[in-house]
Amino acid sequence: MNRRHFLFTGSGILAAQALPSKQVVVGMIGAGARGRQLLELCLAQPSVRVAAVCETYEPRMFEAVALARSKGHRTRYYRIYGDLIADQDIDAVMVATPDFSHHRMTLEALKAGKDVYVEQPLCLTWQQGVELLEAEKASRQIIQVGSQRRSSPLFEQTDIGRVRSVAARGFTNYLRPGVLRRGGVKFREPLNFPDWQAGAASQMPYSPDRFLNWRFYSIYGGGPVADLGSHILDGIHRLTGAGFPVAVSATGMASGEEGFDTFERAAVNVEYAGGMLVSLLIDGAAARRQEHTALYGDSGARNISDSLLA
Repeated sequence: MNRRHFLFTGSGILAAQALPSKQVVVGMIGAGARGRQLLELCLAQPSVRVAAVCETYEPRMFEAVALARSKGHRTRYYRIYGDLIADQDIDAVMVATPDFSHHRMTLEALKAGKDVYVEQPLCLTWQQGVELLEAEKASRQIIQVGSQRRSSPLFEQTDIGRVRSVAARGFTNYLRPGVLRRGGVKFREPLNFPDWQAGAASQMPYSPDRFLNWRFYSIYGGGPVADLGSHILDGIHRLTGAGFPVAVSATGMASGEEGFDTFERAAVNVEYAGGMLVSLLIDGAAARRQEHTALYGDSGARNISDSLLA
């Protein structure tokens, strides 16, 4: 085991498998809510050194750098993510940016010889996923995706025989009035919007709303289905050993919010070659976050609720 091999466990806590005399040197791309959480977790690990932070909104970037430096790290900042990836001091890159940029940044980090921890979902299309798998196989690097169910002991095994069907639900309150931020938003400092949306399917004019609510615009994200569904389906894959689906069908309802073009609610059916059927219900405007997965097998059933996941 060398210093380049590291592992994220639980809800994103870094357990660095490094030699005591060495540190995993990390560069963080993205210092928003999730990026800040990951930064704090890294700073709590003596075997990790945070060498650099990149963020398109400067107040976030400088706050993250100040936090790292207050913990004794010699942390630099970059306004352009490519400059961070090119930094020869960095072993591993952590990508905590909006979904549309995960694929591109991960590919570029692999080409630069960096290991990558990237937040879920890994990509926006299955074609991007195949490209990333092939790129990792052709390299000496590791890609790890921040899908927390895969690291939970609740999802390690099941003893109910061959799983025939799964009923799952994932609810969150992202789109509820009072939680969703729309209109009249002003940033205290300029936002580098062109760099933020570089690589998106379309280039749009400056918009604080798109920056804050990117997951509800299909050129940037996949809405609640991608946010919650990727976690839930990955947990099911972990439990059952399921591979690539043979068919997916879905129906959904829009939020009615102006400009948003991802589903607020959706019912998704996923079929697998072994005969397993997964029925997944997603709601992005529920009263509170809830999650439940029920698996039905040849010799019994198993239920995993949000109370167990807490």
